[in-house]
Amino acid sequence: MMAAFWQIEFARNLSRQSGIRFTWRNLRGEIARLPRSTMPGTDGAHRFNLALAQSLHASVILLERDAAISPVEAVRIAGAAFGVSGTWLARSVIRTWLRLERDPFEGVVRRGPSMVAKALWGNGMAVEDRHGPDQVSLCVLACPFHEYFWNVGRSDLTPILCAWDTAWHAEVNVSDKPIRVDVRETIAGGGEICDFNFRKPEPAKVG
Repeated sequence: MMAAFWQIEFARNLSRQSGIRFTWRNLRGEIARLPRSTMPGTDGAHRFNLALAQSLHASVILLERDAAISPVEAVRIAGAAFGVSGTWLARSVIRTWLRLERDPFEGVVRRGPSMVAKALWGNGMAVEDRHGPDQVSLCVLACPFHEYFWNVGRSDLTPILCAWDTAWHAEVNVSDKPIRVDVRETIAGGGEICDFNFRKPEPAKVG
């Protein structure tokens, strides 16, 4: 159900970005024509992850084939539409968390960012925590989205997922709470891992 709601919003944003009418049925029809694929994981999250990846994949095909849009422009349009779809939910969750958590950084350290990542993305995401002075990194060792797009020959689409996943970072970094987050490297960008680094900022100097 959640995947269907997200696909409806994505189709609406795809129409706005391209000026061409796309519907949820257009996406679902193209997804049905894609080669059969799976996502790593044994919990419910892998189905939503697959819906995200296939929706993006299908949208670029529709733009390139049916709308005769160049591959580069198709990726740009699909990326722009994808980037604004569902981010309102992620930002709302982050704002609520920041309001309720007295010290968000200590909360991240105590619970471990990998626990949160698995809650969001399921057990198909291979992650671990790496601790340092006043910082902790969520390290993604194997990304199901990277694997999906690599297997279908569309690695150019993986950075769109990376950009979409960082929408919540802005909410953290503009808050007045003592926590900041940066992406230090990504697998899609040629790194060995994806490194999401949480740190406690240095106190502002007075005088």
